[in-house]
Amino acid sequence: MSSNQLPWRRMLMATAFFFGCGFSLSWSQTPAPAPAPKSTYLGSESCKDCHEAQWTEFQRNVHGLAERDAKLVRDAVGCEACHGPGSAHVESGGDRENPGFATLRNFATLPPREATQACLNCHQGGEQMHWAHSEHDRNNVSCVQCHSIHDAKSHGQAALLKKADAGQLCMDCHQDKQIAMARTAHMPLREGSMTCADCHNPHGSPTEHNLRAVSSNELCLKCHGDKRGPFLWEHAPVRENCVNCHDPHGSNSPQVLASKLPFLCQRCHISTRHPSTLYDAPDLASNRLFNRSCVNCHSQVHGSNHPSGKFFLR
Repeated sequence: MSSNQLPWRRMLMATAFFFGCGFSLSWSQTPAPAPAPKSTYLGSESCKDCHEAQWTEFQRNVHGLAERDAKLVRDAVGCEACHGPGSAHVESGGDRENPGFATLRNFATLPPREATQACLNCHQGGEQMHWAHSEHDRNNVSCVQCHSIHDAKSHGQAALLKKADAGQLCMDCHQDKQIAMARTAHMPLREGSMTCADCHNPHGSPTEHNLRAVSSNELCLKCHGDKRGPFLWEHAPVRENCVNCHDPHGSNSPQVLASKLPFLCQRCHISTRHPSTLYDAPDLASNRLFNRSCVNCHSQVHGSNHPSGKFFLR
């Protein structure tokens, strides 16, 4: 290429670059969305015409009672206490293209943390005291995944749950526990004698697994007081943790044991002087194959107060 052609080539390239940038800029610019109009509070009656089913349900639940008792919730009561001021939404006339239509909080589309924060404006103490950093909060579970203000299914609308009771609700996510409770020995949830919330606080607790006690043992001993002691002779794994030997949700072994006897005992007692395993005996005619196995003799396995109870025989 001759030297006199280079200036023309450079000019063409510069022109193409200039127009290319111009077109790129013109295509990348989009009009800014119209600002949402400022909204004010109107009262729950303004919601009734369009949301009659939700309004009717609201009148019967605890939130509706708070409105009729004139207990202030932030700067307003009623529907707008949770959904925000509704004047712009009402003025939109149901037109979804109108910027005012979306000024209300829609809990079905809110991020979980934002939905939960709206509830925490009022529900901060009591059962909800430990919600922050609880296992549900860490896993991005929001209040509205378990509670329904306008379509509660719980008996008597207690706690406004999405299912008839807490046990059914928990099983939606904790299906491994549902499988455990389908076993022959299980916690009495299937019979309706208790719910998951009797042992766990779904809103959080200062202990692991959202327990309603400082430890597993303290929780179990609320019902199983005969195992509390104090004992003259204590069984170390019992003193340490009940779940060393028991599966609290369900098992196919009696007394919801974590394993069948004698194999449960043999997790710790592995010496052969007894003999500890069936296979150490000259034949399989072992007394530990009969009835309750090791506890045929060691009946006080949780602890003994007898002077001769060192081996939990009495």
